[in-house]
Amino acid sequence: MNIMYIVQHWPSLFETYMCREVQWMKNRGHKVAVVSLGSEGPMGFRGVSGYIDPSALGLDEVPVLRLEAKHLSKDEMAGEANSFARRHNADLIDAHFAREPAEVACDVHAASGIPFTVRMRGGDVHSNTSPKLGSIVDRASAICPVSQFLADVLVGRRKLKSAPNGIPADVSPGKLRVLPYNLSAKYLSREPAKQSDDVQIVGSIGRLVPLKRFQDIIAAVAGLSREFPGLRLLIIGGGVLEADLLEQARRLGVADRVEITGFKSWDETMHLAGRFHIYVQPSELEGFCLTAVEAAFKGVPLVLSRTGIHEECVEPGTNGYLFDAGDVAALRGHLRSLLSAGANRRREMGSASLEIAGGRFSEENVMPRIESVFQSAISGAALPS
Repeated sequence: MNIMYIVQHWPSLFETYMCREVQWMKNRGHKVAVVSLGSEGPMGFRGVSGYIDPSALGLDEVPVLRLEAKHLSKDEMAGEANSFARRHNADLIDAHFAREPAEVACDVHAASGIPFTVRMRGGDVHSNTSPKLGSIVDRASAICPVSQFLADVLVGRRKLKSAPNGIPADVSPGKLRVLPYNLSAKYLSREPAKQSDDVQIVGSIGRLVPLKRFQDIIAAVAGLSREFPGLRLLIIGGGVLEADLLEQARRLGVADRVEITGFKSWDETMHLAGRFHIYVQPSELEGFCLTAVEAAFKGVPLVLSRTGIHEECVEPGTNGYLFDAGDVAALRGHLRSLLSAGANRRREMGSASLEIAGGRFSEENVMPRIESVFQSAISGAALPS
């Protein structure tokens, strides 16, 4: 196959999966080219520790067309991308995501007939839909949300408190396929995380923004501090709420138990996550929270809000628990259950996390599904179930 990816930024901070997918496709013998709609990474992060270096993955020879989207009209972008696609004999366009990349892919398809597929993340579905969403889902050969949660929201099987314009969308069931983010099995721990009856570190990872609801974890930990003197909270991340969260911990009397690291590179984050005994992600709304999968790959029990990929990460009572976002009492209750269960039981649940996450989100299982969807889109055959 000759695959042309259209992305917002190449390379992009936080999106190692995209580089790994391109690498995987190249290793399978497919030819790959990339159209990048912006030269700088999101939010001006170029140069930050953790920014992906394509040469480290052997991708420095991948042809890349860099467009300055903010300086070009839609027609100009589509024209440039169409010429690039023809130069590289593209059989398929894969758009990441269902905003500008998919809009450009849709326009190139209209001009050239090249089939296209669309990967959909959270913002594309639950909060910031494209004004051309109807045309995109109608003309694409495959619509591929990154989680079943998003697929259900997209077609109206799951209702949001406030749905954006275009949701639910009229998507043919025959072209809807969930293709999750993934991690290489080499990151899957060989054994579950070590547990302790003396010290228990509850961990979480993410940007310190309101939607992530980190204040709920601090409140839950504060409510358990007298029962469990070894309880600690480690939050890996940074953001606008860092000072507020530290002040909350001080006000609740647990400042000495709470550590917030600030932004860390992916390698540093994965290293620090090795200290976790329990992982919590209390987000209000997600599409695919990759950090939950990363934590599961470390072999720890999970306590996750019911959003995004979380319901596919947890089998309640087997490797963790689910709760409704904002329900601090439920979060506290699940943490109490895990802390009271003891080190051996938490280790058993961590082992279950390895089995569940490894089976559902390993690159070795997911990448062949992506390849199969691409091949079906090119041939016009029915998509694989």
